[in-house]
Amino acid sequence: MGMNTIITAALSAAALALSSGVFAEGRLETPADGSGISGKALFSGWHCDASSIEIELPSGTLLPAATGTVRGDLNSRCGKTDVGFGLLFNMAELGEGEQTVTAYADGVEFATSTFTVTKLSTGSYLSGASKTVEVADFPTAGNTVTLAWEQTLQNFVITGESIPATGGADVLQDGVANAQYDAGIFAFDQALNYGGCGGGPAAETECESISFAVVDDSDRGAVLEVSYLSDQFAGIVIDSNAPGLDMSAYETGTLNFDIKVVSPGTNTVYKVKVDDHNSGSTGEYDVTTDNSGEWETFSVNMSDLLVNVDGNGVGGNLSLSTVKAVVFMATFGATQDVVFRLDNVYFQE
Repeated sequence: MGMNTIITAALSAAALALSSGVFAEGRLETPADGSGISGKALFSGWHCDASSIEIELPSGTLLPAATGTVRGDLNSRCGKTDVGFGLLFNMAELGEGEQTVTAYADGVEFATSTFTVTKLSTGSYLSGASKTVEVADFPTAGNTVTLAWEQTLQNFVITGESIPATGGADVLQDGVANAQYDAGIFAFDQALNYGGCGGGPAAETECESISFAVVDDSDRGAVLEVSYLSDQFAGIVIDSNAPGLDMSAYETGTLNFDIKVVSPGTNTVYKVKVDDHNSGSTGEYDVTTDNSGEWETFSVNMSDLLVNVDGNGVGGNLSLSTVKAVVFMATFGATQDVVFRLDNVYFQE
């Protein structure tokens, strides 16, 4: 076979491969072509048919990648899901600046990527260092992300995000939760193993020990009325969805609310707490009512609320940057026949 015939056959095969999509059956996704990278990272991607994947470094060294990782997003394209590959590598070892790597499937090249490596002045591997920094207005305006140096990754990782309050100081007005408490109002009930009921995010069952409703008060108009139906412990929760509210601005302020005891039973002490649904709580803070049947206003110092630890040893560990809920309840063991109303619940600086 002559040289011209060989070249013509090769070109025809390449054209057929392109038209049939053969070269589209694999990708080297990271590092993306034209991207920047640093620290330890993955050479990763997918290939529909390869039994082995190798990454060729700029030096010419071939390194085997792990294969067979699950990629559910490629099932329709490849007819299977175990098509992912990855190779963890300290990118600083490639050197500073622009670098190109090539990916091979069973010895056949199927992808290349050219990217820029940033290498610290201390060398390819930094040990014994630590640093935490904050990035303001990321990922959205008003938010702050905390980054910490992670030696094992030779890079900074996200360790937290501070999220500003989304609806101001109001918690409950006219019997309705403020918009920032977008999970609404629900109850917890001892008779339901302290499960949620009566609305909100856990309403699979109805309450047995407590009920609540918006009623018309002769002095205030629409308010929230809470009624205990038995001597079981229960309370109401004014709740927000993830990721919570940053109420740090009120750390030196107060939590205010008005309460009217319609039927006291034997109870004189009501309890309030603030919670993050993730083991962070102020504990149950006690306020004593006069049971006069008139509206009373309470203003609880946040400094007192934040250090409060209740009789069950709960509390004193809440961060106001992730507030989820404000909770009200009567005293355990003194709930029978108790009816009270709530209004004008808000934080104040």
